[in-house]
Amino acid sequence: MSVGELNGPPTMSPDGSRIAWLSSGHAAPRLVLFDVARRRVEARVAGAPDRVRAFSWTHLPGIGLAVADASGSEEWSLHRLCDGEWTVAARDSGAQLRIAGLSARRPAELLLATNARDPEHHDYEVLDLRTGERTGVLRNTGYAACYFDEDFRPRLIETVNQDGSRDLWHDRAARRLFLRIPHEAALITRFSHFSADGELAYFLLPEGDTGTRLVALRCRAGAPASHERTVFSVERADVLRVLAEPSTGCPEYLEVQRFRRRMVALAPHLERPLRALRRRLGTEPVLLERQLGDRYWLLARHRADADAEYFGYQPAVDELWPLMQARPARRRARIFCRAVDVPLRTGERAITYLSGPRDGDRAKPTVLLVHGGPWRRTGWEFDSRRSWLAEQGFLVLEPNFRGSIGFGAGWVNAADGQWGATMQDDLEDTLDWAIRRGYADPARIALVGGSYGGYAVLQLAATSTRAFRCVVALSPLTDLVDFVTNLPAAWRTAAPMVRRRIGDPGLSEQRRRLARHSPVGNAATVRCPVLLVHGANDARVPVEMSSRMFLALARSGRDATLALFPDEGHEIVGAENQRARDELIAGFLAGQRGGTDDRPNRPGSTSMRLLRTPNAAATLEQQEAPC
Repeated sequence: MSVGELNGPPTMSPDGSRIAWLSSGHAAPRLVLFDVARRRVEARVAGAPDRVRAFSWTHLPGIGLAVADASGSEEWSLHRLCDGEWTVAARDSGAQLRIAGLSARRPAELLLATNARDPEHHDYEVLDLRTGERTGVLRNTGYAACYFDEDFRPRLIETVNQDGSRDLWHDRAARRLFLRIPHEAALITRFSHFSADGELAYFLLPEGDTGTRLVALRCRAGAPASHERTVFSVERADVLRVLAEPSTGCPEYLEVQRFRRRMVALAPHLERPLRALRRRLGTEPVLLERQLGDRYWLLARHRADADAEYFGYQPAVDELWPLMQARPARRRARIFCRAVDVPLRTGERAITYLSGPRDGDRAKPTVLLVHGGPWRRTGWEFDSRRSWLAEQGFLVLEPNFRGSIGFGAGWVNAADGQWGATMQDDLEDTLDWAIRRGYADPARIALVGGSYGGYAVLQLAATSTRAFRCVVALSPLTDLVDFVTNLPAAWRTAAPMVRRRIGDPGLSEQRRRLARHSPVGNAATVRCPVLLVHGANDARVPVEMSSRMFLALARSGRDATLALFPDEGHEIVGAENQRARDELIAGFLAGQRGGTDDRPNRPGSTSMRLLRTPNAAATLEQQEAPC
């Protein structure tokens, strides 16, 4: 059953009666409700809030919640769905609200985090879903995170130290420490959940430089952590999710990713339904949710050349039924995608994804597509940007350069202080490898990246000795000194970690290094056309990062275009704005590779404003705010 385009993954109600997903295939988002017993769509609920991004069920039958960001500034509000009607559940003007917890033990309530009192710190409250009453639970006095049990009791609070390490406390005021996480392990260590009785805390921890392990730590009030057992360990891979048995909290299934995502059963009897699903689907199932005492499962099937498909499943009777595909109107792309281990000049290897059209092995025009973060990773599963680049005839290279998450602590820590340095070398080495193998045409290489990736491609264009055809930078960081000095308010508790990972502008030598490795100061050495894309309400990377880069390129006589979206944030969310952005990028890339863009110019309403050098620069410079 396919209704519109999926806007976020589906979710199953705790009683197993309904599956819901947001559809963006209409003029405004709708919530699609699927009746599990009848195996059919029962309703399409209109009136969803503007720019709604996620939906989840509560433990009250028929009650759901969605978060929305009306302007792109990440001032999230909370909306309640009941009997087909949307109402505002919670909104704090100028603040960010998020769901911090839902629990079967407190079905009529949810745990809410809000930074209304202090933009830098989130306080925690309990929201009564029936009355809307909010009750304070924990006032944030300077910590970075808090971990609650199923009764919404705060069990551990987290602080970031000046050396970038993290401390987990039972009681910070009484100096009762649970666990100290050294800087070298800080980006790998993640809290998963507490056991149902609250006696154990499950954490993902690094194992040496290359491994990850899931461990159970004894968590008793006021006592330091003690190792109970190691549940699972893996090399050069990451554990994405832990699915636990609800009544005990004991982990049963893991989603693990190295080259591709796979499910791991933690006991032999749990493997049987996975084997059955692999036979039925012809590929690896990804288990998203289990409800009603494991009676119903919600699954995804991933491919490299098509959007995710979603299914319901009853393991007891091995019954599988299709739900929808993320974009049902899209045909399967005629592309390939495979993982390769690219050798680097340092002797290490970077897992890289190589994609392109299925039309022979000749050297192709190439896009180096750099992921954001940088403490993230790219994977094999379908990606819309990769797909349309490959369908236009490009070879697409996506390296997991040093700093990428998912390959062990050593790979993450190798990026400390290396923005603009060895992290860039990894990108150059990836291109060299593709050229040596005959995959990439060295005379036709374009650079594309967003956020950190936008920074990396701009800096590469400014410092590399090779010639590039063009650069596309979306919401890019362009000034490292300014970024680290003026972190977004919600990130400031992590400032010590950021300074150690990127650099400290308060130290003169490091400040000079940050300035030297900032694209805005190197605009004069960029030798190819540049397209900058940015939302004016970006709460992570200020739009001034792009406008200053545009001006610097203009003053240096460079060919630059700036696409501004006054009603968007770090990501372009509006459907018409997304189409305008994609068509702009497609035309820009087609023009630079010597071809033409034959995609139709769709009519529609977009807020996009274009500025081009040289004449547009003077106009922009006279404005106090470019948007």
